[in-house]
Amino acid sequence: MIPAYSHCLMSQLLFAAGLCPDMETYGSWMAWCEDEFTYSVNITYICDWTQTIEPYSRVTKCAEAVSLTLNCTDRRRLFDVFMLDLHRRFFANCTAPQEADFDAPDDVFAAAVAIPTILVWVAVFAWTYWNANKR
Repeated sequence: MIPAYSHCLMSQLLFAAGLCPDMETYGSWMAWCEDEFTYSVNITYICDWTQTIEPYSRVTKCAEAVSLTLNCTDRRRLFDVFMLDLHRRFFANCTAPQEADFDAPDDVFAAAVAIPTILVWVAVFAWTYWNANKR
């Protein structure tokens, strides 16, 4: 059976040929990293970051370790290709959590309106008083 990693990414890895001394070994190890992620994450809760952060952290460290161990020349590019593919396949249907819209508490709103209004009124009164007493 061909690992899921090689289906989507083999053409990109072939394009990146020469970035690792042994791309076949690189592909096999990256497939293992992905398998570890797949088995350790609960797909039902894939979009819940609190459930996914630990396996995600492990797959990140695994991918970095593979490119370091194999002495790949362009580690960043290989890592980006791997992680983008992982995101496309596992996180494509996730949406950013919506933050609930909320109004400011009444006392904060009242202060935000009252303070500038009072300051403007005091400034106009002071300016008028000062100009009237100048003469």
